[in-house]
Amino acid sequence: MADSIKTLIKKRSSMKSKITVFNNYLNLISSNADISHLQRLDLEERFNRFEAMYSDFDALQTDIEVLSDDAEAESALTDREEFERQFFRVVALARSLLATSRDSAGSVAGSEDANSGALNTKQNFVRLPKISLPCYDGFYQSWLEFRDTYISLIHNNACIDDINKFHYLRASLKGSAASIIQNIDFKAEHYKIAWDLLCERYNNNRVLVNNHIQALFDVEQISRESSVSLRGLVDVINKNIRALTTLNQPTNHWDTLIIFIMAKKLDVTTSRNWEEHKNSLTTDPILSQFCTFLNKRADLLESVESNFINCSTSIVALNNQTNNNKSIITHNKKSIAYNKQSGIKCPLCSQAHSLYSCESFRALSIENRIQKAKEYKVCLNCLRLGHNAKYCKLTHCKYCKVKHNTLLHIEINSTIPSHDVLPSASPSLSNDVALSADTMQLATSAHCLLSTALVNVTNATGNKCTARLLLDNGSTANFVTQSLSEKLGLSQRGTSTKAKTKWFHSSDEVKLGALVLIKDKTAPPLLWCLGRVVKIYPGVDGVTRVAELKTKKGTIRRAFNCICPLPEH
Repeated sequence: MADSIKTLIKKRSSMKSKITVFNNYLNLISSNADISHLQRLDLEERFNRFEAMYSDFDALQTDIEVLSDDAEAESALTDREEFERQFFRVVALARSLLATSRDSAGSVAGSEDANSGALNTKQNFVRLPKISLPCYDGFYQSWLEFRDTYISLIHNNACIDDINKFHYLRASLKGSAASIIQNIDFKAEHYKIAWDLLCERYNNNRVLVNNHIQALFDVEQISRESSVSLRGLVDVINKNIRALTTLNQPTNHWDTLIIFIMAKKLDVTTSRNWEEHKNSLTTDPILSQFCTFLNKRADLLESVESNFINCSTSIVALNNQTNNNKSIITHNKKSIAYNKQSGIKCPLCSQAHSLYSCESFRALSIENRIQKAKEYKVCLNCLRLGHNAKYCKLTHCKYCKVKHNTLLHIEINSTIPSHDVLPSASPSLSNDVALSADTMQLATSAHCLLSTALVNVTNATGNKCTARLLLDNGSTANFVTQSLSEKLGLSQRGTSTKAKTKWFHSSDEVKLGALVLIKDKTAPPLLWCLGRVVKIYPGVDGVTRVAELKTKKGTIRRAFNCICPLPEH
């Protein structure tokens, strides 16, 4: 995921550089007193391409914000604000230059007409929105729309000379379409040649008909009902049917066939509703009725989707969880009221930022952070008010994958702690020793070999002391350290000499550099992994119980009862 974010950030940097390049270009042409007609055309084309860049940036920045963790989210928002500030400033400058150049051109034309006296009665112009040039990239499905639009705006416009028509034509073509006329010399008398070549290449009725029919068959299946999907289906039907009608195809007789094909593309719910609507008709449905049904269905879904989006996420959660505990409702109400009154506010330092962004909070020890998070009743997974970790939809800790915030992660050493240890699968202590389950604290980590637990143990005199229990499900015997045995008053009751020898004294069987087999309960002994002892870990009582082993997959730690030393040669 980190590599993916780096790639997206590099693409965003490329977009920022484009802003700088376009800004330098605007500063260059704005230094001139008058902008020539050719410069204005060049500026319009550059501006059209630059203005279209924002949608690409928005999609790219959204991906970055989704992949970023909580700590990086605010930085991503800052980058978005900075980009938009620069982008819209440059857009405003470009629009200003274009408006100025058009005013100048209009003034010159007005002066010439006044001198000639030819068109004085037609100079009451109304400033209309700019009409963008059509653009064509060589796909047959778009040819008819491009051809008709270009002919209306440029080709049949008697006010535009052939050299400018040729310039507009070259600026409108991309990809394979542009390659058709790229070798034609840029001269006024060559414009008609270029246009005829383009029409000869793409005015192929047979190919156009095949492509528009294929587009109808290639409509994607709608998996889930939505207003966007239904409107998209209607648009595809209308666009291709109109194109086929223009190509003199008998589309007015195709209603039954088109309805059958498109009904197969509907989702289950919409398909059922269409069948019910069709049964209510007295005659066979026509294509216009089918499209009307889809549009009305899309209107209904759009209203529902709009209402759903406008609802607060916390309110929706409350409506869906009416039987949950009252604390969730209380937190959500506090969160809604808090945000309405003062917006985001850190509960620790009262500044305008979230708790996870607070430097004072980050400076605390991990234990104090956990205590503060519980004290402020924030979600332990995202450190926000309004819900708890159970209902949090954000990602988990990036270290241990447990559902808590990374700032609250506690790394526990995988070696045996320095506490008194009771290694046992099911502790068989005397009746005078009792485990207090309500005070048991499990110590687990992504790197732990065996889990441990802190327990309150009652000794022979009735007093309680704390001990650490080693939870080994594979153990068949119970052992206790000498110090804990003395605390509990168990030494006087007798202890097996064999047990003392096995637990309280280091074994000479495992030495540094020794070659060992690593036990694996899921595999037979012949398939156990081979390792070499590179380090041993003695306890506070001097007894060595854990070794660090080097294997072909890396370095691991195992207790002595999980390894089998091999005989030396």
